[in-house]
Parts: sequence; C-alpha cells; structure tokens
Amino acid sequence: MEFSAGIHILPAVDPQPMPEDWTGSGVRVFEVNTGRATDRTAIMHAFAQTVPLEPPTAGRSWDAFSDSLWQGLYELDEERVVILLRGEHWVNQPQGEVQTALDVLQDVATLLKEEKATVGRPTTLCVLLHD
Repeated sequence: MEFSAGIHILPAVDPQPMPEDWTGSGVRVFEVNTGRATDRTAIMHAFAQTVPLEPPTAGRSWDAFSDSLWQGLYELDEERVVILLRGEHWVNQPQGEVQTALDVLQDVATLLKEEKATVGRPTTLCVLLHD
C-alpha cells in the first residue's frame, strides 16, 4: 500500500496489517481498537489509550478532540504517522458519531499536511481502517 495522507480502507483480502510493518521505515504507528463502540466518549477514550492527545480530552466535544489530536500528533515531531484503526463500525457504512470521528480524522490529516498550519513542518497522517 502506498503511504499517503488521509483515510484509507484496507481491503478484507489484505492480510492483517501489523504496526511493526511500518516502524522500521521511520513511520510512527499507533493502533487504536474501538471494538463495537459507536458513541463519542468511547471512541475518544480508545484514542486516548494510545494516541497522544494534547491537552488530554475526555469526550467533551469533537472540536476539542480534533484540536487535541492535531496538537498531540504535531508535537511528536514526526514526518509520517499511521493510525491503524480497528473496530466493527469503521468500514461498512459508518454513521452517527463514527462518521463524525472519520470526518475529524480527515480534517486533522488535511491540516497536518499544510505548510502554513504546521509552520513549515508538515506531517503525513495516514489513517488505515480495518474491521
């Protein structure tokens, strides 16, 4: 798979990706498993267990989560980041809070790639969806 910013669905025929597949190539990898969660608080909690959030957020709002995720990933000072997102509801017709979370992830990936938003230090955020 080509490494590029944004959200990508891994085909079911692909073998299960493993974080160590990318770590040797200068890519920072975070694996988030939301299980069957479909509510905002549970989704944010799953991210908070693995992905750096700055400041930490506890399910307050999607705007707060977006800001916290952006800042946490930006402060890593990494050029390439993968979030391997596992869970039952990410791939097949996401709705409600799950779709909102995907929209937030896409926005964060877009902003982290911008030269102006990152003061000349862009980050490529690749979110891989796997059920």
